[in-house]
Amino acid sequence: MRKYIAYIILLLILINCNSSVKPGDSVINEEIPYKEAQNYFVKNNIDAAMDSPKFETQEAFDQVFGMATIMGKNGKPTPIDFSREFVVAQIEDPSNQTIKLELVSIRKNSNILEVKYRKSVGEDQSYITQAAMILIIDKKYEGDVNFVEVK
Repeated sequence: MRKYIAYIILLLILINCNSSVKPGDSVINEEIPYKEAQNYFVKNNIDAAMDSPKFETQEAFDQVFGMATIMGKNGKPTPIDFSREFVVAQIEDPSNQTIKLELVSIRKNSNILEVKYRKSVGEDQSYITQAAMILIIDKKYEGDVNFVEVK
């Protein structure tokens, strides 16, 4: 009888130790859900070389991006709730070529969000644009952000 009680106590200790790990702390290569923000543009005073590609407040986001509302059903910018979400963005240098950024994957390894994307450069145009990929992610997946260009 004492053996059974000892086994039950040992089992309870093991279960209790396992529950002290916070969700997301020991995550390895987890696919992260996201939304892509539409109908925003990069303001003229912004260079591609920014301190951080992560935006956690509306004020910080508004310093870099403006709303590009257009007519039609899907003309409004994607809403962002900074109390529950944060934004990561890859911003390219201004160019007179068409540049398209395509997301390949977002994965979380420990505390690092690795955003893999593909960049394609197209034809010359008669004006200068600044391409950006803006991704909205739930705060429960928060971590340091690392953008990786894949070929």
